Amino acid sequence: MKNEDKQKKSGSKKDTGFGLAVWIVVIIILVIFFIVQSPKVASNLKETDFFNKVFGKSNPEFVENAEVKPENAGQKNDVIPEKESVSSYPEKKSTETVKAESTVKAQNELAKKQQEEAAAEKEKTASEKEKTASEKEKTASAKTTETSGSSSSSESAKEEKSAASNSSVKDKVVVAPEKPAVMNLKLYFVAITGGGSFTRKEVTRSMKKSDSPLMDAINAIIEGPNVDEEKSGCRSLISEGTRLIGASVKNGVATLNFNDNFEFNALGNEGIVWQLQQIVFTATAFPTVESVQILISGERRDFIGEGTYVAKPLNRNSF
Repeated sequence: MKNEDKQKKSGSKKDTGFGLAVWIVVIIILVIFFIVQSPKVASNLKETDFFNKVFGKSNPEFVENAEVKPENAGQKNDVIPEKESVSSYPEKKSTETVKAESTVKAQNELAKKQQEEAAAEKEKTASEKEKTASEKEKTASAKTTETSGSSSSSESAKEEKSAASNSSVKDKVVVAPEKPAVMNLKLYFVAITGGGSFTRKEVTRSMKKSDSPLMDAINAIIEGPNVDEEKSGCRSLISEGTRLIGASVKNGVATLNFNDNFEFNALGNEGIVWQLQQIVFTATAFPTVESVQILISGERRDFIGEGTYVAKPLNRNSF
């Protein structure tokens, strides 16, 4: 009996030791995994604002200092928005437009100058011919004068015809208008699925190139889809009467300032969330924009609509 008790105790100790070893190995693996993935874990905690939403506290230092890598980094526009703050009004002429206007103006001035030179040359030639004909009439006989006058008139007609032809050629200055430069921008609208729910829909629209492509893109989704986009099922859920007052980009954050109409949506909180998605996804399609800070009439709000949090910059992972 004693031997059996000793064997049972020995077996129990072995089982306990083996189980402890397994748990130690599992803990070591978890620690290694956390160390390797800690930048990604901290980035996700920062993006989702985990500590603020769950514990109501600000993020720890290692989370706040984590680098946030935006989702779908490859789905970006080819153009880069202005880094300086810009305003919707008045519109600025693009460099290409100014260049085209300067070229057309220079060509028109050249054509005008050529016309003036041709007219002066024609007048000078006519004056010299009249003087020559007058001298010949005074010094020659009646017959010679008649013959000379006929020859001179014929020659004068030919020269005048030639001068008129040259003048006509000079007057015909063809000014070919330059084609305006275009840019392809990714815009995000909303489509309705067969089940009646909303889904995000990306389109690429060719637009006239300008110095403020970010504002052009945001204004485009505020105005809504064009005819072709509407036929494909696109629609905009941005509040009616919304206007973009200004935009700026700094350190990867695009600050977009809207008027008061942006703060409320006819579809309630669901409409607010979808209009924010349209704004954030369209803005972060630019390579220098990682997140978007929403302002209402120049002020930062904690919440808009029925409690949608906008106090901090939003990125694609916020939805």
